[in-house]
Amino acid sequence: MNLMVIKRFRNELIILVATLFALFAFFYKLSAKNFIEEQKSQIVSSISEISRVNELKKVWKSKSISKKADTFKTIVGRNKLKSFKKYSGKVMVSYKNLNFKELNRVIKNMMNNPFRVVKLKISELSKGSYSMELICKW
Repeated sequence: MNLMVIKRFRNELIILVATLFALFAFFYKLSAKNFIEEQKSQIVSSISEISRVNELKKVWKSKSISKKADTFKTIVGRNKLKSFKKYSGKVMVSYKNLNFKELNRVIKNMMNNPFRVVKLKISELSKGSYSMELICKW
């Protein structure tokens, strides 16, 4: 009896299986499309991040930064410059007898340029007179 029912509704069963197959294929297509879109957005964000890193690398590895480090030598008078050494991406500067305006000028120059401060030591010698040691990398 059971086999007779299957033979009787054979076409309907084929249509049901085909419809189920079509629905599964449709949902698979949607999930595959969403997966590809997510991967594409990740790739686009990775590319933009890489290009941003390259831009920053150009800024930080610029040869003009070395010239900007020379301004530490001329920002205050020669008599207040204790020592100045510059080599391979590093500058070491020592000042003595700076007043607060000169000290602020040196700090402002340091902050407005792409230097990484390794050491900054400021000590007050007397009222209104400061000494400063500075080591910067780029």
